[in-house]
Amino acid sequence: MTKRVRVDRVLSVFVYGTLMRGQCRQSLWPRVPASVDAGWVFGSLFDREDYPAMRSGPDRVLGECWTFAADDMKAVLRALDEIEAASDPPCEGDLYHRVLIEVFSHADQSLGTAFAYHYATDPVEDGFAPIVPDSPSAFVRWPLPR
Repeated sequence: MTKRVRVDRVLSVFVYGTLMRGQCRQSLWPRVPASVDAGWVFGSLFDREDYPAMRSGPDRVLGECWTFAADDMKAVLRALDEIEAASDPPCEGDLYHRVLIEVFSHADQSLGTAFAYHYATDPVEDGFAPIVPDSPSAFVRWPLPR
C-alpha cells in the first residue's frame, strides 16, 4: 500500500552529492536549514568524476536530510530545481526529476518523507558508472575515494 503524502507538508530534502556539507555546492542553499541529519535512502547510485546521479533502486544510498522551516521551502525548491535542471512538473529535457522518497536514520528508523533528485535518463548512457555495494547490506556513497 502506498502512503499518501501532502507535498506542501514535506519540509526536507535528501541530498547525496555536491549539495552535501563539505562539497562544492554546499554554499548554494538559499536558506539556512533547521537541521541536517545523516541518513540513507533506497536507490541506485552512479559516479562520474564531477557529480553523482541516483535512480530508483534497491541499494542503501548514504546522504544528508536537510530540513527547513515551512516558509523557506518554496525558495529552497526553486533554487534546487534550477541547480539540478529540474522542472515542476517534470518534463522532457530535464537533467533531474524532483521526487518524494523515504529517508532512514543509520539506526534504520524512518526520518520521514523528503524531496530528492533522481537522474532523468539512463546515467550509464551519460558516462556514469554504477556504484556497487560490497555486500547486500552495505551502503553506497559519493564521492568515491580517488
